Amino acid sequence: MIDLHCHILHELDDGAKSLDEALEMANMAQKDGIRTIAGTPHLFRGDFIHQDLGIIEKKIGELRCVLEKNDIGIKIVRGAEVHIAHNLIDEIRKNRDYLVLNGSSFMFLEFPAGHVFSGIEDLIFELMTEGFKPIIAHPERNYVFMRSPDVLFKLLQMGVLTQANSGSFTGLYGRRVEEAAFRFLELRFTHFLGSDAHNPRLPHLWFSEALRTIEERIGKEAASALVNDNPHAVLNDNELPYLPDPVDPTEKERSFKIKIPRLFKR
Repeated sequence: MIDLHCHILHELDDGAKSLDEALEMANMAQKDGIRTIAGTPHLFRGDFIHQDLGIIEKKIGELRCVLEKNDIGIKIVRGAEVHIAHNLIDEIRKNRDYLVLNGSSFMFLEFPAGHVFSGIEDLIFELMTEGFKPIIAHPERNYVFMRSPDVLFKLLQMGVLTQANSGSFTGLYGRRVEEAAFRFLELRFTHFLGSDAHNPRLPHLWFSEALRTIEERIGKEAASALVNDNPHAVLNDNELPYLPDPVDPTEKERSFKIKIPRLFKR
């Protein structure tokens, strides 16, 4: 499996505090069946503003060496969790290589928990014009998206993708977030599952438990696409093989047991 969203890179943000902690996180991930992790530190949010983003590559190199010495077969690739800021387009133009996932055109966008900026459609359009494919990180934890899924639906219609946190399906963030995560799954809003792990002290953040629950709702093939086929396509800058049409949330309430489209043949 591939974990596209993880704060495993040490001493960059509120994630792993040391190489030892990062090593422990990688060991736990390997035991859970994860083989590739994208290190996605917070950027442009609060104190997480680095003058030289080359530090990300430095931390990846240090972690790769430690993993090799400890015989942990986890592949680490580069990424970031990019917080929406007023000068985002300028920062992206300057630092593109450090913000996208594994050198692809895909990039995580993080919204504040409490609101969605007015004019977000214009920002998304500009990003896409620059050649980026935005992935909204854990929209189920955003209060606006939770209350008004139609706001997220409009962004999906523009071509935006979304990534849900594994902990959202296991109750880690509370009942309302869990309900939103399953609601978005029902509406076919979700394209990736990520751990968003920040430390090794919460083992239930990892995929297995969440993936089993998701499989019960949408079937093994579609669930597998969230942690295998789609992330693999992102890391290779390809089109997603699993891209169901999102359901308009203003339509009549539907059962969670909906028919999931087959994966496109690769």
